[in-house]
Amino acid sequence: MNYNKLQALAANTAAIETAYRVRNEKRTATAAERETLSLYSGFGGIKEVLDLGTNAPMSDKMKQTLDHLVCVLQAIAQDDETLYRELVDSIKASVLTAFYTPKFLIEAVTDQIRATFQANGLLMKSFLEPSAGIGGFLPVSMPDTYKAAFEKDLATGLVLSALQPDTKAVIGGFETIKAQELEYDTFDVIASNIPFGTINVFDADFERRGTPYKQSLKAIHNYFFIKAMELLNEGGLLAFITSRGVADSPSNRFVRDYLVHHAHIITALRLPDTLFMQTGGIEVGSDLIILQKDSHKQNLTTRERLFLETCRERTSQGLETEHANKAFSLPQSTLSTGTTIGTNQFGKLVRKYEWNGTEEAIHQRLAEILRANFTHYFKPSLFGGQKQAQPQQGAMLSLFDLFG
Repeated sequence: MNYNKLQALAANTAAIETAYRVRNEKRTATAAERETLSLYSGFGGIKEVLDLGTNAPMSDKMKQTLDHLVCVLQAIAQDDETLYRELVDSIKASVLTAFYTPKFLIEAVTDQIRATFQANGLLMKSFLEPSAGIGGFLPVSMPDTYKAAFEKDLATGLVLSALQPDTKAVIGGFETIKAQELEYDTFDVIASNIPFGTINVFDADFERRGTPYKQSLKAIHNYFFIKAMELLNEGGLLAFITSRGVADSPSNRFVRDYLVHHAHIITALRLPDTLFMQTGGIEVGSDLIILQKDSHKQNLTTRERLFLETCRERTSQGLETEHANKAFSLPQSTLSTGTTIGTNQFGKLVRKYEWNGTEEAIHQRLAEILRANFTHYFKPSLFGGQKQAQPQQGAMLSLFDLFG
């Protein structure tokens, strides 16, 4: 099914309206309301929201739906013009990065992580989703797992809290985690589809430290990897869907070096360029990186040494591609049925990966790769090697302090 931005906009508006009603009435969502909330997919593929508050020309149907969104946001703000502007600005800011993960990928990752814990008799005491959207990765948790989720976008955070009432949801940036009243300060599993881009992050703790900490503040995807690894318990798992720049950019070698010396690579998988077409209507390169923390790691594997390196390809016309990570030249390192050299969304020459098959087939193939990776690389003996997540004392803050 092709992405339909008008349907997505209508579904998002309905979800925000439903979430506000649930919060305002101080109750949990009904089954029907949960279905409405679950259809929220963010505004990554809907550039028209950038025209909110302007007189830009658009189709009648799109304008009507955008006008409805404005009414919903105004109702939430309750005549607070500052809050209304914050809601609008938050939605606009999400347009470039809010591309939601297809369900098959989330299911394959969460099922494998949960199965690994169960097969090895490990307890998942704490889970963190640092860029949660509506909490796609929360199903990875086990029955007694403490779950925390961060979502910076105000409207999305409203939907998240209504859809995930058993989760400590924080409407704020991941960099604010130390200021939050969470029950745990470190986590057994951290998983997310993280933001990307040369967006500066302010983290006072990282500012005081040297490379790679301070350097990571210059790009949000680099920051998420290093911050998450710092918050992970020994032997714990980090699973991120990320832009290819983390692996491919020569300037990001410092991040890769930090990661392979603090963790074992379980999975480094290049995903199809069309992965987000159905959820955001965009073709974009992305990777799935799964790591197991080992602060006392001594040696690197061949795959991990390759992960540090990048190279260019030369075409038959004598042109060179952009840099690509050498680890993705290994067998079973791409989720694809074919590959060609072409231009990406920025007009750069790159190697592109495609999947010409059904969603069921790609789900099955991904599950097979993950099963093999975890069987071969996951080390149960590392888990709990140091102090486990410690409960913190203190009162829980209201999720909606931001809304007044």
